[in-house]
Amino acid sequence: MKHLERDLAKLSDHISELSGLVVDACERASVMLTSFDRVLASEILEREEQINEMEVEIEEECLKVLALHQPVAADLRFVILVLKVNNDLERIGDQVVNIAERVNFLADKDRVVSDVDLPRMGEIAARMVQNSVQSMVFRDSSVAREVLSMDDDLDALHAQCYDNMKAVMMAQPTIVPPAVSYLTISSNLERIGDLATNIAEEVIFMEEGEVIRHQES
Repeated sequence: MKHLERDLAKLSDHISELSGLVVDACERASVMLTSFDRVLASEILEREEQINEMEVEIEEECLKVLALHQPVAADLRFVILVLKVNNDLERIGDQVVNIAERVNFLADKDRVVSDVDLPRMGEIAARMVQNSVQSMVFRDSSVAREVLSMDDDLDALHAQCYDNMKAVMMAQPTIVPPAVSYLTISSNLERIGDLATNIAEEVIFMEEGEVIRHQES
């Protein structure tokens, strides 16, 4: 095996490993939003350092491949994809950590009664991340396009959450602090969806050469 092929295979393995950690964190967050389980929140917070360290290592590997091998064509596109996805995955991890911190705050407080469905939002966000990663690993632009359509559903639920929490806070000013945390979680989930969409868009570009970002929906 050539040195470039070996290093690209190593890079692929490492981005897949990081993807697995982030997908697992998102799935835990989805469950956590049903139970408000502080144990799950602690597990997510403990995993943050590992995700951050892997993100740095993968970036260094990408730069090493670019400097030593000066890849072109498909190999170059793959390294650039990994660089971008690596950053998006770390940022998804940050959003999950934010959710865990909000759950720790809400765990011993009364639930806010409203039509907000945070568990449903968590399920969609986790599936978007899982599918975007799958599309990258298998270089499947059709799966990537499914992620784009799911983002519309998540955005709609986030808008509904905003309207519902606004109404609840106006009617019951005493529950503003927990209601704001609900809104923060909704925003974090919506952001996870955006980052998963970024990954999907990069896969589509790599496989089809089509630039999706900034297009009108």
